[in-house]
Amino acid sequence: MTIKLEISLPDRVYATASADKVVLPVKEGNLTVILGRAPRSQLLTEGIIALLDVQNKTLQSWRIGGGIAEIANDVCKVAVEQIEQIL
Repeated sequence: MTIKLEISLPDRVYATASADKVVLPVKEGNLTVILGRAPRSQLLTEGIIALLDVQNKTLQSWRIGGGIAEIANDVCKVAVEQIEQIL
């Protein structure tokens, strides 16, 4: 099983992907979303969202200007206004 990531801009879904882990930029540093993580809403800061495989290798990444994440049932929905794909 994997974590499903959905990134949305105000007018459309920007990207969907799946990975073993999703790393989100938060005020305290980084938040790693893994299977079975407790549901939560999280304010995101400027930084990088990364999809990681089981060996923590980056599969895809995006630079964001901030946003909000809703995490529940192994799905991570992210809403942002600015985004740039890195990998």
